[in-house]
Amino acid sequence: KRMYHRIILAMNICILPYAITDFVGTWAMPVGTPYRIGALGNQGTCIAQGFVSIIVTIAVPYYYSSLSIYSCFAVLNSFKEEKYRHIEKWLHFGAMCISLPVAVFFAARGGINPSITVCFAGEYPFGCDQDANVPCQRGGDDLSMVFTQIYGVIYLCITLIIPPTSLLFLYVSIKKANRDRNRSVGKKKK
Repeated sequence: KRMYHRIILAMNICILPYAITDFVGTWAMPVGTPYRIGALGNQGTCIAQGFVSIIVTIAVPYYYSSLSIYSCFAVLNSFKEEKYRHIEKWLHFGAMCISLPVAVFFAARGGINPSITVCFAGEYPFGCDQDANVPCQRGGDDLSMVFTQIYGVIYLCITLIIPPTSLLFLYVSIKKANRDRNRSVGKKKK
């Protein structure tokens, strides 16, 4: 009904597949994956699980950040939704524009592989990029590592910089509005 509810709904829609991929866990990993109990799948099931997992792992925190941005726009526009409704399409669009390219990149390059508990972006065998004696069969290339680092910084911005910054901005804006209101109390308009 309202923009806030639609953002919460979108976030919860992303949480559902996140929970499902965690529940499926090692079942999606290829049969014979070393040190993984319950590996019943194949490389295709692993890629599918990892693809979904990558998208929702980025989209859920993005929607949490979107709530902070939404609150700034709502307060600054006196909760008159028609004044800030135009940002909603960009919030939803941004969630997919940030998460989908990462999933497509790793799926196309063979970079979705068994990880500790689920299939995710990484090298195979696990840890081969850190041991010169173990060659990587899938993933672990330099471009994937650079891509992971770039998106790691974006992920940190989404989770640790945007929410506090927008709420700090909101705090300062409210404080300024209260200060201005208190200065005008008792003065007659001419």
